[in-house]
Amino acid sequence: MNYSLKKRLTSSLLISLIVAFMLIWLMINLSVRYLTYNYIYTRLSHDSETLLAQVIKNPDHFNKIAAGAVYQQPFSGHYFEIHYNKQIYRARSLWDQRLNFNLVDLQLTLPQRLKILGPMQQPLLLLVSQFKKDNNIITIAIAEDISTINTAITQFKQQFTLAVIIILFALISLQMWMLNKGLTPLLQLQKDLKKLENGQLKTLNTITPTELTPLKNSINQLHKALANRIIRHRNALSDLAHALKKPLTVLQQLAQDQQLDNLPEIKQTLLKQSHNTKQLTQRILNKARLAGSLKSHSYFDFTHDLDDLIATLKMMYSTKNLHIIKNIEPLSSTQFDREDMLELLGNILENACKWATSTVEIDINHTRAQINIGVSDDGKGIAEKQLTIIQQRGTRLDESIEGHGLGLGIVSDIIEFYQGKISYLPAIKLSGLYVKITLPIQLNE
Repeated sequence: MNYSLKKRLTSSLLISLIVAFMLIWLMINLSVRYLTYNYIYTRLSHDSETLLAQVIKNPDHFNKIAAGAVYQQPFSGHYFEIHYNKQIYRARSLWDQRLNFNLVDLQLTLPQRLKILGPMQQPLLLLVSQFKKDNNIITIAIAEDISTINTAITQFKQQFTLAVIIILFALISLQMWMLNKGLTPLLQLQKDLKKLENGQLKTLNTITPTELTPLKNSINQLHKALANRIIRHRNALSDLAHALKKPLTVLQQLAQDQQLDNLPEIKQTLLKQSHNTKQLTQRILNKARLAGSLKSHSYFDFTHDLDDLIATLKMMYSTKNLHIIKNIEPLSSTQFDREDMLELLGNILENACKWATSTVEIDINHTRAQINIGVSDDGKGIAEKQLTIIQQRGTRLDESIEGHGLGLGIVSDIIEFYQGKISYLPAIKLSGLYVKITLPIQLNE
């Protein structure tokens, strides 16, 4: 299954950052409130101890308890109650109000921390502590208004949330930039691989990180070995063709020896078999030399290579002063071996030039799935009956077709090798033959 490494890394980093920042946001928000309230309770505990000391010092004179000024101002937000010997002493700040808690419901083995509403319906933090003196219980409840602190915490949360969002987006942008920068060698390697595939490069020289260097070296070694194999394959076939040419020529010369005139059957057999052997050998060699799906380092360019081929044909048929019309849809190079396509188009165009009167036209267009090639000439064409014979499955295109030298067996081999199709039709625009070729490909975009 194919997947995008960039998308996978991006999504993983994005999810990780979002989850991490949500946890940080939640932890800090909870910690700020907890630490603030804990600090207030600690201060209330100190004030309770101060009040306890004064109660112990003057157990019968509560009015002599010297509390801080904040406990003297009415509704200041700082309050306390002292329960001792069935008496209750309240801070002046409570005025005629009481703290909203039920002493009976509390389990005061340890100081109790509560949240209640104060005299002005403001939120209070309440600390209720219980102490013993001479078998008497002293209960001290002390509270502080936290409305201002809650407002400050809310403002902090809003500012912190905004800061977290800004930092998160900044980190995401930084991560994307770092990811793109980190993947640059991969993107460059991808481009160079496409150039290598198109024949624009002979080896990969991309600067890659240490992790990718073995992959690059393996590709270079494989490409070099494959290219060398194709070259050796073709050279060996060329050597074999030259080696067979001499004995075949000797056989043909022997068949034409006058001494065999008295043996016409033997002479005819020699001529026929040597000719058949020559044709069969050439056909097998042509078929074997095809690069086909083997990827060499040289691919056919329908712009430059075709122009060179047309220029060569014009020189070959300069006496006819041919006008070769080229209609090519813009396309990049394809995955066709250069030698194969030169052989294919060279034979088709040469045949058209050979039989044309003054004009040859080549049309090339493509889709993502296939390339369509059409070649037509303004010659005499061939009979409709012969067109039908040509298109029959298994028929070889050679000089046996009268009046039209279609010695193009290699053309049929190449098209068969690339799993394409070829058909011969009367030319529509011109008066001669129209050759239509369809080859399935994938364009190198």
